[in-house]
Amino acid sequence: MRDFYETETEVYGTLKDIQGKHVPQLFACATLRGSSALHEASVSKYTEIPGILLEHIDGFPLTDIAVHAPREAWQSLCEQAIHIIHQVGDRGILNEDVKTRSFVVQKSSERKLKMLMLDFALCKFRRDYESEKDWWEWKAIQDEEGAVGYVMRRRLQGGYVYHRSALYTRLDDDYKPEN
Repeated sequence: MRDFYETETEVYGTLKDIQGKHVPQLFACATLRGSSALHEASVSKYTEIPGILLEHIDGFPLTDIAVHAPREAWQSLCEQAIHIIHQVGDRGILNEDVKTRSFVVQKSSERKLKMLMLDFALCKFRRDYESEKDWWEWKAIQDEEGAVGYVMRRRLQGGYVYHRSALYTRLDDDYKPEN
């Protein structure tokens, strides 16, 4: 559990410039201490529970846009989700668990719909890969963009047209075998 916590807090630190805009604001990191009888350092990693305090997002999951958002907003919302994936990737982060449930649509006070991404516990960083080739090959394998684009295209049955980005088209060409 501590590994997930450390990864998530590092991701939020790396995404500081887009907190509150594309990802929730990180307010604090906390640790719930175990029993006072178990304060010995050797067991603290088993008895302490780390956590993060994030901005509350009052909204609905991307998976539910057909229920909660007008059809004319679907294309824009899905494109916002893909834009956020690119913003995260541009900061040297590879999310190994991109799912449509990782996105929340928030209604602003002006009744506009805003997309935010969360759940960064299963991320890797550019520095974790030995070479540039390894990094891009893993980006191609994970296909973070397709994890949203293809799924939402199928789910919305014509209400969203997925356009593969130039980056992921290049990754397909360079790293995925032709069928």
